[in-house]
Amino acid sequence: MFQSTDFVAEMNNAENYKTKFLNAELSFLTKQMEGRSIDAFNYGNLDYSTKDSVKDGLKDGLKSMATLGTVKFHTVQTPKYLILSGSDLHLLDTDTEGEISNHLIFNASRLEKSTISEIPLEGMIKAFAKQKGDNVKAYKISLATDGNPIELIIFSALVFTYATSGASAFSLNTQKNLEEIIIATDFLKKIGAKYANLKVDISF
Repeated sequence: MFQSTDFVAEMNNAENYKTKFLNAELSFLTKQMEGRSIDAFNYGNLDYSTKDSVKDGLKDGLKSMATLGTVKFHTVQTPKYLILSGSDLHLLDTDTEGEISNHLIFNASRLEKSTISEIPLEGMIKAFAKQKGDNVKAYKISLATDGNPIELIIFSALVFTYATSGASAFSLNTQKNLEEIIIATDFLKKIGAKYANLKVDISF
């Protein structure tokens, strides 16, 4: 699909691609951020390979987060968005109707205690990654809270790991797939530049 694509050069278009998405299908993210910058963004997926993620670990961890009060983090697969804004990382969760149900903010002190690691492309993770090309990688990001960390799967492309999302579906639109790779890779680069502990190897 992308054999002749110069991905390094395409990274120069990251801002244009990001703006294009935020002005169209993802305009609700701009509204939710209420004037705060969207420096980069990616999609997040629950890690169903971790038993604690399916049980109460996520809910307990979120409930104990200092400034957020009591919140409920859905363990059903609904779209989740990670937005880098300045030094903060915003996690937006949606309900089954597609509305924003939770807006969580991880500040610098939490992000400095968070981790990211590349995970093997196996099973369904591999299948979803391959939809966006042969070079897409998958990562587990573990976001620190006062309790159990929030663990999400992210990719070096905009990918949701469930079939009901039109945004993540396989597309023959090569340009759109390319833009989704550049946007997600830009997110990985920018969060890694801010936090050395969240840096991953970006290579095409």
